[in-house]
Amino acid sequence: MNIINKPSPNFLPGRQGYKPQAIIIHIMQGTLYGTDSWFQSTISKTSAHYGIGKMGQVHQYVNEKDTALHVNRVNAPTWSLIKSWDNGLYLNPNYYTIGIEHEGDYSNEWTDEMYEISGKLISEISLRWNIPINRQHIIGHHEIYSLKKCLATAVDIHKLISIANDYALSANQRIAV
Repeated sequence: MNIINKPSPNFLPGRQGYKPQAIIIHIMQGTLYGTDSWFQSTISKTSAHYGIGKMGQVHQYVNEKDTALHVNRVNAPTWSLIKSWDNGLYLNPNYYTIGIEHEGDYSNEWTDEMYEISGKLISEISLRWNIPINRQHIIGHHEIYSLKKCLATAVDIHKLISIANDYALSANQRIAV
């Protein structure tokens, strides 16, 4: 996979002792190149680990070992693995998730290239961090911040997970040979 490095200054070094346990799927609400520009601006104070374009391009903004700033708010979360403190406040989900942005908007159907490359990237990330490739660990942004529409109805998350699982199975078979 050809990954183009587009470093963002908007991240926290390290992960405060946590390791990634889930991958969050985002929708850019714009173009890949517009997102590159936004994430490279210190004004935005936001980032993700990766961005995927409609033609399957992959840009990396933040190293997976560092904390990207892709889930900066929590509101009525439905994700069962969200971490909270005893006082009811939530631990910053950025510390234990990896964020992947996808070009387009909430109403755009994904291209076949986006599904394929996103599935492959999810598989590679999951194998690196030992993240299960299932619906509990591959989630939409809206499952942490309910006011977001990330995934909406245009993205078939089950198809994406199936593609990622196929890539992971293929990679595991190559490793075992």
